[in-house]
Amino acid sequence: MKKKLIAGESKIYQYSALLVIIVPFLLYISALRLGFVYFDDDILVLDNYEKLSHLANLGKAFRTDAFFASLSPYYRPLMNVSFMLDAAIGGKSPVMYHFANLVYHLLSCVSLLWLLSLMGFSKQKALIGALVFAVHPMMGHAVLWIPARGDLLVTLFGLLSFVMFLRFLKENKVQYLVAHILCFAGAIFSKESAVLFPVLFVLWLLVKKERVIDRRMLVVCFSWILVLSFWYYLRMITIDQRSDGQQGFASLLRNLPFVPEAVSRFFFPFMLPVTPVFSIAYTIGGILAAIMVTVFIIKMKTRNSLPVILFGAAWFLGFCLPNMFVRLVAANDSFEYLLHRTYLPYVGFLIMLLAICPDKWFELKTKTYNFIIGSMLVILFVSSLVQQKKYRDAISYWGSAIQYAPGKAWFHYYLGRYYFKQKDYLRFEQYLQTADSIKSYPEFKYHLGMVALQDKKDLEKAYAYFKEAFRLGYGSPEAHANFVTLCVESSNEFFQKGSYVKAIARCEEALANDPSNGVVAYNLGLYYVNLGEKERAASMWQLAIRLKPDLSEAYRSLFLYYHYDVKKADSAAWFAREFNKHGGTGNLISP
Repeated sequence: MKKKLIAGESKIYQYSALLVIIVPFLLYISALRLGFVYFDDDILVLDNYEKLSHLANLGKAFRTDAFFASLSPYYRPLMNVSFMLDAAIGGKSPVMYHFANLVYHLLSCVSLLWLLSLMGFSKQKALIGALVFAVHPMMGHAVLWIPARGDLLVTLFGLLSFVMFLRFLKENKVQYLVAHILCFAGAIFSKESAVLFPVLFVLWLLVKKERVIDRRMLVVCFSWILVLSFWYYLRMITIDQRSDGQQGFASLLRNLPFVPEAVSRFFFPFMLPVTPVFSIAYTIGGILAAIMVTVFIIKMKTRNSLPVILFGAAWFLGFCLPNMFVRLVAANDSFEYLLHRTYLPYVGFLIMLLAICPDKWFELKTKTYNFIIGSMLVILFVSSLVQQKKYRDAISYWGSAIQYAPGKAWFHYYLGRYYFKQKDYLRFEQYLQTADSIKSYPEFKYHLGMVALQDKKDLEKAYAYFKEAFRLGYGSPEAHANFVTLCVESSNEFFQKGSYVKAIARCEEALANDPSNGVVAYNLGLYYVNLGEKERAASMWQLAIRLKPDLSEAYRSLFLYYHYDVKKADSAAWFAREFNKHGGTGNLISP
């Protein structure tokens, strides 16, 4: 009987890679029915579709930031390249983007299985560890959320790079060295945190007490330096290097709860929010869990496994840190961190746990352990299925976020923004008003002004919202352009009502915000005329011509201004000719 069990056990492990693919495939194949949640995926995919849909822009992906611009500190060209491949196959449909995320997750699971085996873990531990990673609900955030593509890719390439590194050390074959360097390059061009991998490679050598300095390692280190130098150069010339006050050591300190919460949510991954906020309960739970793990390590006397345990902890903490150096200004009223960021750190956490746990816990011939492990995997599987429903569409996604934390202003704003993009301005305004009532941000005031301007045509309300947005610090070029449009329309409305002083004041404000606008200068001249200030009107029309030389009406107005002054007949004649020269109709006769 014992031989049969052992034979059956070995047969299971013969198909470990297949199991690690089939199980998460069955779990996430339903994700192909999910849509866009309108949280960065609308910006990265829908708004950038014209760029993504042309493979000729492949080079541009390496010369712009993650948003195909140069305004953010995120340099992730391979993420955009992968989106371009999705767009080439599936167009704007979300199906291909979700399918690609699933494929990258499956490949990461197999790569993790491979890495755990090469690290010396038993077949049982490697299989169970890979399956936990495959079905854990916290991993689902990276699989289900399209913009988490960078985390999937950096994990996949990072794991493969580690695998090839170990194969090269073991077999000393050039092909493994080349594959290692290519995969490392793939990781660093997928997400910036991959810069830590060389540190982990060296740390692993120390753990295994292998030589760190020899001819092979010198070649490897030189290759790392070349890749990192090339990446750093492209990043430096591509993205905006200015700090916006949201990055640095202060952000790290405020994000310290990220670590205990990540620990806590690994052990209790139930009813997970899509966009979490720091929870005192989870923070305390994570600290207690860390203490219990430490006590367990001491009690079990896992002295032989201690180096690997410390290596796993270093992996976990090392890849947590980069995420913690950024904290948005609005974090207190939005998400403090995103769950998909635990995808790569959890690999280290699993390595640590596998090193702590005795091998006998993973022997499939022991019924008690079989039941515990099987139940755990089933619970994780079902929890991940439940989590998928929250990613069905923007309404489900942001509705879930609001249900979890109704006091977060930005959750209401993002759901409102979805309705805005669907041209449902009434619901957009409702959610925007709710967000603004919780806490007022300049963006909220600006968008309320846009609703008043474009949908309600309430120019004075729009003006009040715009002014408040500017007072609070909002000042994008788009906002100033829309404000100029608002001032021009409202000044014209004042003029029609005979409120010339108000019309002039509003038009002067428009010109102050757009000093190169010749049309605004021309209108201001008309308003001055109606107050009897002809000289000021003429100066405005002359300014209009300088700003917009083809503005025929300005020439006509100046002709009329000089027409009644006999001493300036020549000037009147010149403006009459210029009027006709620039497309004016009708004959202007100068005396």
